[in-house]
Amino acid sequence: MDFFDLHCDTAFELYKRSLSFDNNELSVTKTSGKAFEKWHQTFAVWIKDDTENPFLLYKNIINDIKTKLINAPENLTPLFAIEGGSVIEDKPDRLEVLKKDGIKFFTLTWNGENRIAGGCKTDKDLTDFGIKFINRLNRLKIGCDLSHLNKKSFYSAIGYAEYPLATHSNCYEICSHPRNLTLEQIKLITEKSGIIGLTFYPEFLGEDIYEKIYENIFLLCDKGYENHIAIGSDFDGGKMSESLDKTSKIPSLYGFLEEKGLGKPLLDKIFYKNAHKFIAML
Repeated sequence: MDFFDLHCDTAFELYKRSLSFDNNELSVTKTSGKAFEKWHQTFAVWIKDDTENPFLLYKNIINDIKTKLINAPENLTPLFAIEGGSVIEDKPDRLEVLKKDGIKFFTLTWNGENRIAGGCKTDKDLTDFGIKFINRLNRLKIGCDLSHLNKKSFYSAIGYAEYPLATHSNCYEICSHPRNLTLEQIKLITEKSGIIGLTFYPEFLGEDIYEKIYENIFLLCDKGYENHIAIGSDFDGGKMSESLDKTSKIPSLYGFLEEKGLGKPLLDKIFYKNAHKFIAML
């Protein structure tokens, strides 16, 4: 099978803990995707809202992960993203630097707030600075990642974003966590050819991880969104269920969903093709 993951926090963990990509206990490692024919893995650089010298931290992490991926396996195509708009500070022209670094997606906030917008733990709306920033994302063809936003910022941002996606969020109707998106929000993303990366983080799913992922897929397909469903694992971003805590367990999830009656053509879209089609626009 092929696998495209829109989000993991492995880059931050490798940097913080001075680990090698070759051999460690993390969810995403050099060998964890060996079962895949094609493996596209997005490595997000996580920058907290209150980080001091956020751009310096970003440069340290992106240089570190690129160095550690020099001898990556042949089936792995690494991509890079930003999780946390505080990296911009008050310098929107930094976005050109990020583009040159290969950044494909930009998550506008983490859970707090910054000059761009407000995260899910705040009530702050998209700012005037944020509007100009999203327009800049559009010009540079960088995906505008709406995961982590509160509803007020989301509804403002979706009006400006030309390449919107949610790299790691689930359906609010399945699990009513503020980090998840309502069907109304998801509809707005799909209307702009965007995608939703279903995440494995238990707090955003509920109990019985495999079953809840199936329920998310079933609901989204029932609404006609089968061409907009993808995977954004959030591996190495928090404590995962033991049943789905490593990239090597993805084939098991695929098999479970197939046994539940989801056909291979649909699963191949969800696990690879939908995300690959989106990235081709950028």
